[in-house]
Amino acid sequence: MKYIGLMSKVPYAAKIIAIMMIGCFVSLHAANAESLYAKGDWLVGVNAAKVFTGESLDSISAGGAPIPGADIEITNDTTLSFDVSYFLNSSVAINFFGGLPASAKLTGAGSLAGLPVGETKYGPAVLSLQYHFATRSSFSPYVGAGIARILFLEEQGGALGNFDLKDAWAPALQVGMRYQVSENWFANADIRYTPFETDLSGTLGGAPVRGKVSVDPTILNIGFAYRF
Repeated sequence: MKYIGLMSKVPYAAKIIAIMMIGCFVSLHAANAESLYAKGDWLVGVNAAKVFTGESLDSISAGGAPIPGADIEITNDTTLSFDVSYFLNSSVAINFFGGLPASAKLTGAGSLAGLPVGETKYGPAVLSLQYHFATRSSFSPYVGAGIARILFLEEQGGALGNFDLKDAWAPALQVGMRYQVSENWFANADIRYTPFETDLSGTLGGAPVRGKVSVDPTILNIGFAYRF
Protein backbone atom coordinates (compact mmCIF):
# COMPACT_ATOMS: atom_id res chain seq x y z
CA MET A 1 0.00 0.00 0.00
CA LYS A 2 2.93 2.32 0.67
CA TYR A 3 4.12 2.30 -2.95
CA ILE A 4 0.56 2.74 -4.19
CA GLY A 5 0.52 5.97 -2.18
CA LEU A 6 3.84 7.05 -3.63
CA MET A 7 2.48 6.56 -7.16
CA SER A 8 0.14 9.46 -6.51
CA LYS A 9 3.23 11.71 -6.53
CA VAL A 10 4.29 10.75 -10.07
CA PRO A 11 4.33 13.97 -12.17
CA TYR A 12 1.09 14.59 -14.08
CA ALA A 13 2.82 14.74 -17.49
CA ALA A 14 4.51 11.40 -16.84
CA LYS A 15 1.15 9.84 -15.92
CA ILE A 16 -0.39 11.06 -19.18
CA ILE A 17 2.51 9.65 -21.23
CA ALA A 18 2.25 6.30 -19.43
CA ILE A 19 -1.50 6.12 -20.07
CA MET A 20 -0.95 6.90 -23.75
CA MET A 21 1.66 4.14 -24.00
CA ILE A 22 -0.62 1.61 -22.33
CA GLY A 23 -3.40 2.61 -24.73
CA CYS A 24 -1.06 1.92 -27.62
CA PHE A 25 -0.41 -1.57 -26.21
CA VAL A 26 -4.09 -2.36 -26.54
CA SER A 27 -4.59 -0.80 -29.97
CA LEU A 28 -1.41 -2.09 -31.63
CA HIS A 29 -1.16 -5.61 -30.25
CA ALA A 30 -2.53 -8.42 -32.41
CA ALA A 31 -2.36 -12.17 -32.07
CA ASN A 32 -0.82 -12.69 -35.53
CA ALA A 33 1.46 -9.62 -35.46
CA GLU A 34 5.21 -9.94 -35.99
CA SER A 35 7.91 -8.90 -33.54
CA LEU A 36 10.58 -6.39 -34.54
CA TYR A 37 13.20 -8.42 -32.66
CA ALA A 38 14.77 -11.87 -32.73
CA LYS A 39 16.54 -14.12 -30.25
CA GLY A 40 20.12 -12.94 -29.74
CA ASP A 41 19.52 -9.28 -30.68
CA TRP A 42 21.35 -6.60 -28.69
CA LEU A 43 19.96 -3.06 -28.36
CA VAL A 44 22.06 -0.21 -26.99
CA GLY A 45 20.26 3.04 -26.21
CA VAL A 46 21.24 6.58 -25.17
CA ASN A 47 18.64 8.98 -23.77
CA ALA A 48 18.09 12.44 -22.40
CA ALA A 49 16.65 11.79 -18.94
CA LYS A 50 14.54 14.04 -16.73
CA VAL A 51 14.48 12.95 -13.08
CA PHE A 52 11.41 14.02 -11.09
CA THR A 53 11.35 13.34 -7.34
CA GLY A 54 8.66 13.20 -4.71
CA GLU A 55 10.00 12.92 -1.19
CA SER A 56 9.07 12.82 2.47
CA LEU A 57 11.04 12.85 5.70
CA ASP A 58 9.73 9.84 7.60
CA SER A 59 11.70 10.57 10.77
CA ILE A 60 14.57 12.73 11.99
CA SER A 61 16.26 13.32 15.33
CA ALA A 62 19.11 15.47 16.64
CA GLY A 63 21.02 14.29 19.69
CA GLY A 64 18.45 11.49 20.03
CA ALA A 65 15.47 13.89 20.28
CA PRO A 66 12.83 13.83 17.48
CA ILE A 67 12.37 17.06 15.51
CA PRO A 68 8.58 17.63 15.20
CA GLY A 69 7.09 18.97 11.97
CA ALA A 70 10.28 18.42 9.96
CA ASP A 71 10.23 17.64 6.25
CA ILE A 72 12.59 17.77 3.28
CA GLU A 73 12.67 18.83 -0.38
CA ILE A 74 14.88 17.36 -3.12
CA THR A 75 15.51 19.12 -6.44
CA ASN A 76 14.82 17.57 -9.86
CA ASP A 77 17.56 17.27 -12.50
CA THR A 78 18.26 16.50 -16.17
CA THR A 79 20.99 14.06 -17.18
CA LEU A 80 21.96 11.34 -19.70
CA SER A 81 20.99 7.68 -19.38
CA PHE A 82 21.88 4.53 -21.29
CA ASP A 83 20.49 1.02 -21.44
CA VAL A 84 21.50 -2.32 -22.95
CA SER A 85 19.01 -5.06 -23.85
CA TYR A 86 19.63 -8.69 -24.80
CA PHE A 87 16.72 -10.62 -26.29
CA LEU A 88 16.15 -14.14 -24.96
CA ASN A 89 13.50 -14.56 -27.67
CA SER A 90 11.45 -12.27 -29.91
CA SER A 91 9.48 -10.83 -26.96
CA VAL A 92 11.51 -11.18 -23.75
CA ALA A 93 14.69 -9.23 -23.05
CA ILE A 94 17.09 -8.67 -20.17
CA ASN A 95 17.76 -4.94 -19.74
CA PHE A 96 20.44 -3.04 -17.82
CA PHE A 97 19.85 0.69 -17.22
CA GLY A 98 22.25 3.31 -15.87
CA GLY A 99 23.54 6.77 -16.67
CA LEU A 100 25.35 9.86 -15.52
CA PRO A 101 24.46 10.53 -11.87
CA ALA A 102 21.81 13.20 -11.32
CA SER A 103 22.53 16.08 -8.94
CA ALA A 104 20.23 16.83 -6.02
CA LYS A 105 20.08 19.51 -3.34
CA LEU A 106 18.35 18.56 -0.09
CA THR A 107 16.68 21.45 1.74
CA GLY A 108 14.70 21.38 4.94
CA ALA A 109 10.95 22.03 4.91
CA GLY A 110 8.29 22.36 7.59
CA SER A 111 9.96 23.15 10.91
CA LEU A 112 13.33 22.92 9.10
CA ALA A 113 12.29 25.31 6.32
CA GLY A 114 15.26 26.83 4.48
CA LEU A 115 17.89 24.64 6.14
CA PRO A 116 20.51 23.65 3.51
CA VAL A 117 20.88 19.99 4.47
CA GLY A 118 23.37 18.94 1.79
CA GLU A 119 24.01 17.98 -1.82
CA THR A 120 24.67 14.68 -3.56
CA LYS A 121 24.91 12.94 -6.90
CA TYR A 122 22.86 9.78 -7.24
CA GLY A 123 21.38 7.34 -9.71
CA PRO A 124 19.96 3.86 -10.12
CA ALA A 125 21.64 0.82 -11.63
CA VAL A 126 18.65 -1.23 -12.81
CA LEU A 127 18.39 -4.84 -13.97
CA SER A 128 14.99 -5.67 -15.48
CA LEU A 129 13.13 -8.27 -17.45
CA GLN A 130 11.16 -6.71 -20.31
CA TYR A 131 8.26 -7.93 -22.41
CA HIS A 132 8.02 -6.44 -25.92
CA PHE A 133 4.63 -6.59 -27.63
CA ALA A 134 4.38 -7.71 -31.26
CA THR A 135 2.40 -5.28 -33.45
CA ARG A 136 1.34 -4.74 -37.05
CA SER A 137 3.42 -1.56 -37.26
CA SER A 138 6.88 -0.11 -36.65
CA PHE A 139 5.91 0.69 -33.04
CA SER A 140 7.19 -1.66 -30.34
CA PRO A 141 5.64 -1.05 -26.89
CA TYR A 142 7.13 -2.77 -23.87
CA VAL A 143 6.84 -3.13 -20.11
CA GLY A 144 9.45 -4.18 -17.59
CA ALA A 145 10.05 -4.97 -13.95
CA GLY A 146 13.18 -5.64 -11.94
CA ILE A 147 15.42 -4.43 -9.16
CA ALA A 148 17.50 -1.27 -8.75
CA ARG A 149 20.47 -0.30 -6.61
CA ILE A 150 20.35 3.40 -5.77
CA LEU A 151 23.89 4.75 -5.48
CA PHE A 152 24.84 8.00 -3.72
CA LEU A 153 28.10 9.72 -4.69
CA GLU A 154 29.98 12.83 -3.62
CA GLU A 155 27.81 13.83 -0.66
CA GLN A 156 28.55 17.36 0.52
CA GLY A 157 27.12 18.70 3.73
CA GLY A 158 25.47 22.10 4.05
CA ALA A 159 24.22 22.78 7.56
CA LEU A 160 24.99 19.13 8.37
CA GLY A 161 28.56 18.04 8.93
CA ASN A 162 29.63 14.53 7.94
CA PHE A 163 26.58 14.37 5.68
CA ASP A 164 25.85 10.85 4.41
CA LEU A 165 23.10 8.99 2.54
CA LYS A 166 23.09 5.20 2.46
CA ASP A 167 22.81 3.28 -0.82
CA ALA A 168 19.49 1.45 -1.11
CA TRP A 169 17.66 -1.30 -2.99
CA ALA A 170 14.43 -0.50 -4.83
CA PRO A 171 11.81 -2.14 -7.04
CA ALA A 172 11.95 -0.92 -10.64
CA LEU A 173 8.99 -0.60 -13.01
CA GLN A 174 8.92 0.74 -16.55
CA VAL A 175 6.65 1.31 -19.53
CA GLY A 176 8.03 2.32 -22.90
CA MET A 177 7.71 2.55 -26.66
CA ARG A 178 10.21 2.18 -29.48
CA TYR A 179 9.70 3.17 -33.11
CA GLN A 180 11.77 1.53 -35.86
CA VAL A 181 13.31 4.38 -37.88
CA SER A 182 15.43 2.12 -40.12
CA GLU A 183 16.54 -1.51 -40.11
CA ASN A 184 18.65 -1.14 -36.96
CA TRP A 185 17.84 2.32 -35.55
CA PHE A 186 14.97 2.94 -33.11
CA ALA A 187 13.57 6.04 -31.43
CA ASN A 188 12.76 5.40 -27.76
CA ALA A 189 10.61 6.88 -25.00
CA ASP A 190 10.05 5.30 -21.60
CA ILE A 191 9.14 6.06 -18.01
CA ARG A 192 10.87 4.33 -15.08
CA TYR A 193 9.77 4.37 -11.45
CA THR A 194 12.09 3.31 -8.60
CA PRO A 195 10.72 4.19 -5.11
CA PHE A 196 13.16 3.73 -2.23
CA GLU A 197 14.05 4.66 1.35
CA THR A 198 17.46 5.84 2.51
CA ASP A 199 19.06 6.59 5.87
CA LEU A 200 20.36 10.13 6.35
CA SER A 201 23.02 11.00 8.90
CA GLY A 202 25.29 13.86 9.91
CA THR A 203 26.01 16.30 12.71
CA LEU A 204 24.41 19.64 13.57
CA GLY A 205 26.20 21.83 16.08
CA GLY A 206 28.07 18.76 17.29
CA ALA A 207 24.86 16.75 17.87
CA PRO A 208 24.38 13.55 15.84
CA VAL A 209 21.51 13.70 13.35
CA ARG A 210 19.69 10.60 12.10
CA GLY A 211 16.78 10.42 9.68
CA LYS A 212 14.94 8.27 7.17
CA VAL A 213 13.85 9.67 3.81
CA SER A 214 11.37 8.17 1.32
CA VAL A 215 12.02 9.10 -2.30
CA ASP A 216 10.09 8.14 -5.43
CA PRO A 217 12.08 9.11 -8.55
CA THR A 218 10.23 9.04 -11.86
CA ILE A 219 12.67 9.05 -14.80
CA LEU A 220 11.44 10.14 -18.23
CA ASN A 221 13.82 9.00 -21.01
CA ILE A 222 13.75 10.09 -24.67
CA GLY A 223 16.45 9.00 -27.11
CA PHE A 224 17.64 6.46 -29.68
CA ALA A 225 18.69 2.82 -29.70
CA TYR A 226 20.80 0.77 -32.12
CA ARG A 227 20.37 -2.97 -32.76
CA PHE A 228 23.37 -5.25 -33.25
